[in-house]
Amino acid sequence: MSDLEALEAQTKELVALVGDLADDEWERPSRCEGWTVRDLVAHCEGMMLRLVGANTEEVEGPAESDRVGYYTYDPDGPREGEDPSKTFSEHVRDRVIDEAGERSGEQLRDALSAAAAEMLARVRDIPADRVIKRSGHEKLAFGEFVATRVLEFGVHSMDIGHATLRGERVHPDAVPVITGILDGLLAAPLPKAIGWDPRTYILTGTGRRHLLHNERYALGPLADKFPLLR
Repeated sequence: MSDLEALEAQTKELVALVGDLADDEWERPSRCEGWTVRDLVAHCEGMMLRLVGANTEEVEGPAESDRVGYYTYDPDGPREGEDPSKTFSEHVRDRVIDEAGERSGEQLRDALSAAAAEMLARVRDIPADRVIKRSGHEKLAFGEFVATRVLEFGVHSMDIGHATLRGERVHPDAVPVITGILDGLLAAPLPKAIGWDPRTYILTGTGRRHLLHNERYALGPLADKFPLLR
């Protein structure tokens, strides 16, 4: 299963989930602090458009990072080249507010579907080894950036499913890509005694689930690495 196939599978899962939302579900709060369901959908739409947008032009020099290194930024630190008084997370939040705008749920649903179709139609035309530069990140190969989008769309599908009581679903084809990134951030094998299924690992690794006391014991020094990203 390639990263592109995982991207397609998870994207279609997300679009189907959003397509099923009722009118009264768009303003439901999510577990992403300060974000509603409509904010999450607008955020995903924006990520789809940017994946195949202007910042996919080739830059000079070798890649400096990969899919794991992409997530080593400090969300509480400043964003490179932007207002230093705001954190990385605050810049993302400001962008999402702009992306959501005053659009209705129906408009956002249609926009997400259109963005997904455009992304999936264009993404295979961009060479996986093309070196690109994303704002706030080191240079990396486009294929490595694609893998990060599999994680983002998978985790935000879980967030939307959680907020709307539909269950926290990740497409099976996307799971190895997501857990592979988490494995890289952990930089050590998970102890067999931890007994996590992929869903639990993803939720815990992304800070959506807190470690239990016995899990901290099983993890030992690795417990201090959680959450692996946020």
